[in-house]
Amino acid sequence: MNILQIKDLWFSYDTEEVLENINFEVEEGSLIAILGPNGAGKTTLLKIILGLLMPQKGEVKVFGKPPWELREERRLIGYVPQNLSPNRKMPIKVKSIVMMGKYRGLLKLSGLEDRQVARETLEMVGMEGTEEKLFNHLSGGQRQRVLIARALVSKPKLLILDEPETGLDPSFQEGFYRMLTRIKKKLGTTIIIVSHDVMAVSQVVTKIACINRKLFAHGRPEEVLSGENLECLYGRGAAYFGHGPTPHIVVKKHDG
Repeated sequence: MNILQIKDLWFSYDTEEVLENINFEVEEGSLIAILGPNGAGKTTLLKIILGLLMPQKGEVKVFGKPPWELREERRLIGYVPQNLSPNRKMPIKVKSIVMMGKYRGLLKLSGLEDRQVARETLEMVGMEGTEEKLFNHLSGGQRQRVLIARALVSKPKLLILDEPETGLDPSFQEGFYRMLTRIKKKLGTTIIIVSHDVMAVSQVVTKIACINRKLFAHGRPEEVLSGENLECLYGRGAAYFGHGPTPHIVVKKHDG
């Protein structure tokens, strides 16, 4: 079953074409990365998938429906946008942040069952025992995990992450992607992650979509990350290295 289907998608801001003739599908239970440089249209594509923007042309279906027609199905989607962080001066506890993902509208007081759900979800992202801590006392990586727990607490079938590794310490990123793999296996959640980090995501995702206004490639990492496709994404001079068949880093060639 395909959770997401995109066919002949076009989108522009005024006269500036942002996405041109995008076609791809996301199978249930997969972990797919959308790669591309800044300004490639990745975040715009996510907003269309979420129903926040309407395409000029083409067809988008999430759970078999156009995203702007979803009603009850919206609770099946978890979303972590770029740079989402509650007011750092607000003394709000971790458990309250997590439970915001459980309720739509005004935050309600949670009962024993809901607190148990919060604990279980925090354990899933490696943040067990932090329920009573203040969110603004956590490190950047810890806050990111709590925000993912917030998106997971309603047990979504689709989790969408927009550059979640931004601002994280490089030593934390490897464990972060392993965590996503565990979530996919445990919940059966389909995960779409927008990223610049070719090195990390190519080791854990099932498929990669390479986008730079157009979709240049879509398939398994070892099929997609060719020198030709990387040049389409990042310009001439892009290169890749890897252990085994899968490239895992993009650099610019330089003298020597």
